[in-house]
Amino acid sequence: MRASLTRLKSLSSLSIFCLALVLTLLFSWQAYDYSRDWSLAELHRHGENRLLAYINGIRRDLNRFKPMPYVLSQSEDVKQLLQGGSAGLENKVNRFLEQTNQVSGTSHWSVLNAQGQVVASSDWRSSLSEMGKHYANQPFFLEALAGEEFGGYLAPDEGVSALYFLSAPIYQREVLIGVAVISVDLQLLQDNWPATGEHLAVSDRSGVIFLSSLESMRYQRLPNSASPATATATATDADTRLETSTTILPYQWSTDLLQDNTRIALLKDTTGKGYLVQSVLLDDLRWNVHFLSELAVMQSRLRSVLLFSLGGGLAAALLVLFIRERRLKILSLRETRELRLKNEAQQRAVISNTQAGLIVLDERGRVRFINPRALTDFGVRQEQILTLPIDNLLAAPAAQSQLQNLTAKLSNRRRFQPINLLEGLGVRGDGSYIPLMISINPIAWEGEDGYLATVVDITKRKRAEHALKQANEALEQRVQERTRALHDAQAELIQQSKLAALGTLSTAIAHELNQPLTAIRTSIFSTRLLLERGQYETAEKTLSQIVQMTERMALITQQLKTFAHKRPEKLQQVSIQRTLDQVLPMFDVRLKQEQVRLQIEGEQPPEVLADQPRLEQVLINLISNALDAMATSESKQLRIVLTQGLEHASIAVCDSGTGLSEQVLEHLFDPFFSTKELGQGLGLGLSISYGIVRDLAGSLSAGNQADGGAVFEITLPLYTAQNNL
Repeated sequence: MRASLTRLKSLSSLSIFCLALVLTLLFSWQAYDYSRDWSLAELHRHGENRLLAYINGIRRDLNRFKPMPYVLSQSEDVKQLLQGGSAGLENKVNRFLEQTNQVSGTSHWSVLNAQGQVVASSDWRSSLSEMGKHYANQPFFLEALAGEEFGGYLAPDEGVSALYFLSAPIYQREVLIGVAVISVDLQLLQDNWPATGEHLAVSDRSGVIFLSSLESMRYQRLPNSASPATATATATDADTRLETSTTILPYQWSTDLLQDNTRIALLKDTTGKGYLVQSVLLDDLRWNVHFLSELAVMQSRLRSVLLFSLGGGLAAALLVLFIRERRLKILSLRETRELRLKNEAQQRAVISNTQAGLIVLDERGRVRFINPRALTDFGVRQEQILTLPIDNLLAAPAAQSQLQNLTAKLSNRRRFQPINLLEGLGVRGDGSYIPLMISINPIAWEGEDGYLATVVDITKRKRAEHALKQANEALEQRVQERTRALHDAQAELIQQSKLAALGTLSTAIAHELNQPLTAIRTSIFSTRLLLERGQYETAEKTLSQIVQMTERMALITQQLKTFAHKRPEKLQQVSIQRTLDQVLPMFDVRLKQEQVRLQIEGEQPPEVLADQPRLEQVLINLISNALDAMATSESKQLRIVLTQGLEHASIAVCDSGTGLSEQVLEHLFDPFFSTKELGQGLGLGLSISYGIVRDLAGSLSAGNQADGGAVFEITLPLYTAQNNL
């Protein structure tokens, strides 16, 4: 120990702190790197899910307008107008387009003739109406002229919302006579985006952003995007003014590689604000959809991780220094304690060699030391009694009131006058009593105040007194036995009349009681052997098992009283849970022997208005019948389902047997009707149960389950405070 103390003192506090600081920096760097990678991976996974959701929303919104040009192309008024209808017909079609445009939420509806001239328009009332304009060179007209439906994006002048055009050819007897055109303001798509603070941008094939939740990005080109000159123009491309925009966002691209080899794209502006960008190309629309995840929250979290790692490392270093100083103090105290224990050992040796029983107590009356003589008198081992109150060694009959007052004062740390030669009873380890002469006086022990209890065995003197008392009690007992014999003879005559009625019932209960009785008989024999061998702890466990078996037998026999229970004059509050706790233990052995799986389902068991003994009698009958019904089943499952309504609660007993036929259901509750073999039942159980439940203001019904097996359901009124009024 002294060598350990010397080694600890040789370590410098400064060297320990420097080493801890280096380890802290390494750990902080690793924690920062791991947290950054994990945070970027989480942002990437979240961005993928949100990007897919936004893409689905864009396609869903555009598809909503897709059938509208086709509907317009089927209008007879439109066809007549294209074939040279009157001016009145033109106004009628214009009004139709105007109203339809307002209802559908689109931007503009128009009808073009075969030469590409607008002959009807939803804005015919406006001074800037499209009426009479030519669009023969526009993609939406050329595609429709070729007999195809068109859907595509065309960019307007800068600063104006982008439009999405839909067109369809108009035929009259398989001859193309015109084109139906609908335009949708793409700002509607952005209006449908959820206002969650997320950032989304949509760009065309040249990188020009025409939709964005960030106003500063709209109608600007992403940095390093493909030039329009390098792209191949088609009839559906947006080769218009926005694609020639030279305004490039003042952002810079960078890439990073995560630990799972996922390459991510990062975009930063001139202020240092960054985004994680995830993009998807929509081939049919030739749009790029970009989801931008802000890095500010992640960067704030990384700073917190770094600070926490540094702070935690420094705290760990301080903790190591504290533990070192504390260790030095503990070693010093241990040296002092070893010296004190050496002196106490000498004191113990003197007490141990004394022929009287001596017990050292602390100031609260707990045993701190007991000499061999006292251990022999009490029949215990030292480890069994140390630190326990002295009350564990003393009995507490009424004659020991003075001793009780003494132990009470000890437990409350109150001083008391020393006592000498006080008679009392001690409790041996096997539970037997030993008469004692007790004296208790103050003593100093191990540097603290305590008490020394001297105990002397006075068994021989008490044995002589007990023998005289026993002779008197034996004479009195013989008189009582003769009197009891007369009462027993009279009771025997009454009992003979009851045996005939209890014969059938006792046969059923005998099987349930036989097993625990056999186990009790075996356990008693084992206990006797254990006591002879001095194995008191094992014997005590065996006696506890015997107590449990007798309690189980008591539960079985307790149910007999319910058959003689009178109908209550007033129903009372009954707990279904407490009722089940009384009934189910009666079937434990049978459930195990027949390998039946018990399952209780439903809500918290409610309180009902009933009579508990009679409800127990009904449940015993239903559960017993359910077990009988599953006797030949391969899979045996007993379910008790509890449900509660507004005014009633129900208990359903379900089995996995063969169920009930229609003929059996008709006569199930009739007296003396039984499906069991002759001699196994009188057919009165269900009839009596039906009457009991009816007397409890409830109902008992039977039926079959959908997956096989029978079900019996008890319905009873719920207990409320008004029931007691």
